[in-house]
Amino acid sequence: MSEENSHNLRNHSIKKILIPVVKSEYNDKIISYAIILAKGSGASITAIHVLDKSVQGDLGDVFPLKVEEYDKAMRKRAEELLTEVQQVIEKQGIKTGIEVIGAKSVPKGIIDYAKESGVDVIVIGTKGLTGVEKFLMGSVASAVIDHAHCPVVAIR
Repeated sequence: MSEENSHNLRNHSIKKILIPVVKSEYNDKIISYAIILAKGSGASITAIHVLDKSVQGDLGDVFPLKVEEYDKAMRKRAEELLTEVQQVIEKQGIKTGIEVIGAKSVPKGIIDYAKESGVDVIVIGTKGLTGVEKFLMGSVASAVIDHAHCPVVAIR
């Protein structure tokens, strides 16, 4: 390997891995791939769940208490899901962080979080959901692949 190629590899080391998580039986596969990457590179993993604020729209003006209750319930479910994911990853001896974030769109939330946090690679699922959710997750993964600042590993 040339010295130049060796230098380029050092500049592209993986230290931070991001996994966007939704409620899906497919999470195990995504987590497994992230763990493999983390163990091979010594990276940490951050699991996030993005609350789509666009769903709430103008309802906050009309039903502020209902939207607040909905947001609180969704945040609680997301935190429970992320805590489960964190426990699985930490059992493998990998440093793990979790965060629930709100964004105007799920892809934008993932992309912005990854950039702001200096993420080196995103591991995202493309299936595992049904119906409309499956379509949306596919479009989320596609948007993240198209616009992320870093490499994206799409798990199907």
